[in-house]
Amino acid sequence: MFSWLFVGLMACTNAGTTTNSGSPPPESTPPVEPTPSTPTTPTTPPVEPETEPPAKLAAVTVQMTAATLADDCGGPPRAAKTSSSAVKGKQKASVSKGDRACEQSSMQLSVVAGAGGGPIRLAVKKVELFDDKGATIGELTARTPSIWDESGVYQAWDESVAPGKELSVSYALSQPPWGAVPDRRARGYVLKAVLTVGDGEQAVQRDVHVEAPTILPPNVKT
Repeated sequence: MFSWLFVGLMACTNAGTTTNSGSPPPESTPPVEPTPSTPTTPTTPPVEPETEPPAKLAAVTVQMTAATLADDCGGPPRAAKTSSSAVKGKQKASVSKGDRACEQSSMQLSVVAGAGGGPIRLAVKKVELFDDKGATIGELTARTPSIWDESGVYQAWDESVAPGKELSVSYALSQPPWGAVPDRRARGYVLKAVLTVGDGEQAVQRDVHVEAPTILPPNVKT
């Protein structure tokens, strides 16, 4: 009996060994080859069109050389040349009780432009009147730009300043608001003007008294 039991156990052992040894070995995963990268083509930045530099403008210096604080006669400064008989008649009719001709409020400017560059435009942006204490009296309106020419008179001016030029120009001003200013002839004043010169601004000023003469030939000190 023990013999048969031993034979049976040996048979089972051999069968198990045959089964295990007959199993195929596990398959190995083949290595994954890297995908070749596609070369990138460098992008060329867009070429911007060439732009011309802005035209250079001449340097301009402005000074207020004289001013008149008086009336508003409705026309250009009295020394300005005009062919309008209507304006002349209006000025002649503007006579006070003392037979004094109407004196036009005005300001005179010296304009000096440097050489080189192109012409620029000049215009009056604002005119203000202050008393000798710095208090504001009011704003004045500038009109009728005129220029002193070689014939010795003021002519109409288009407010254009050419490079390398020295100009003497004048503007008529509205009458100062004297209503709230007592004893105005015994006081001093400051006339300030802000001008646009090309793309910039300049401020000029001058001390002045009532009825001080202004429409004079260039370079005459007042």
